[in-house]
Amino acid sequence: MDNNLIYMPTLRVRQQETIVLKSFDFGNNIYPLLEIVKEHDRARKADTQKSFEEIHNELINEVTAQHVFIDLPIYLKQSGSVKDEVVSFSFSVINDIEKRSEYINRLSVSSPKAIPVISSYLFKTGETDSIERQTNLLQPNFERLAYRLFPISFSVDFPIVQGLVRPNDYIIIDLDQITPYPKSPPLRPIVNALKAFQGCCKILLRSAINTEIQNVKLDHGQVVFEADNSHIDVDIMTDFGVNATGDFVGIKKDDLTAGGTISPGFIYYDASENQYYGYRADIKELSQFENKIVPDILSSDSTTRMLAEIPPYLSPTNNGYSTLLNINSGGESGKSQAKFKKIAMEHYLYCMKVNIDSNKLHQTNNQLP
Repeated sequence: MDNNLIYMPTLRVRQQETIVLKSFDFGNNIYPLLEIVKEHDRARKADTQKSFEEIHNELINEVTAQHVFIDLPIYLKQSGSVKDEVVSFSFSVINDIEKRSEYINRLSVSSPKAIPVISSYLFKTGETDSIERQTNLLQPNFERLAYRLFPISFSVDFPIVQGLVRPNDYIIIDLDQITPYPKSPPLRPIVNALKAFQGCCKILLRSAINTEIQNVKLDHGQVVFEADNSHIDVDIMTDFGVNATGDFVGIKKDDLTAGGTISPGFIYYDASENQYYGYRADIKELSQFENKIVPDILSSDSTTRMLAEIPPYLSPTNNGYSTLLNINSGGESGKSQAKFKKIAMEHYLYCMKVNIDSNKLHQTNNQLP
């Protein structure tokens, strides 16, 4: 089986995420998962002149990785506060199995690099044969498929997937924000099923940072207890019966709602401790990024620890860290919340790559075929 996967970062296809996807070298062991949540990016006028397949095949081609998972995620909320273009794409494309599959098939020219993701519609539309239908629509055009399963319908969906999956395919178990405690009674049947199954590579996906966290409520320079990164651990992966792990790249998996008020804050990943520290402004002004948040991050114990690690997590080749240094020295502006989202992702990805290269994070042999 051609599978080097250890870590699967999950990124929405949006402006800052796209910049990171195109610039970061994911190497041989990191396969990003791209969540396509809208037809094109209205912020980029050039994209409105391109077709869906032109935009996304071009992006897949520019990502420096062996494989790229492609998902039009069915779990997205469609409440009134969600951005119009996201709701429109969900209703017109994602909610319809044939339409969603048609859109994914437009990306088949990127196979075998592109791996489409299939999820059950059982708790979305009540359709009971949705996994089989998608497999039949996509399998002829892609060498590999991935099946993204959720705890709520796992007991129904997993037996179906077991009968469909091939050795080169993937199973993603998406826990959302559930703590990956293998002995938890609700998770125990899932863990037992994953451990007993040896048909393909299995991936644990989690959103590590509680989506309810607000910058204004962060304790400056203190541990963020609502952020749990325990899935980045080989022992947890082994106990859970998976071979690889994944998350949302050190940022919140937001609900794709319209932008709120200015609230400078930053959740800083300390790779030495595998946990997060919060930094927030005294006043709601973007200048606080430059005057308070960045200097305090750079002088923190977390930064000292990560610089001292062998190999170090912080170096000039860590683009997130180098941007913090540039902002602190006045070499570039820090008055942008979007820029700090990019900083967080670049720093986190670099730390994951250091962990992989130093074998602190590696593929487990939970009965790979």
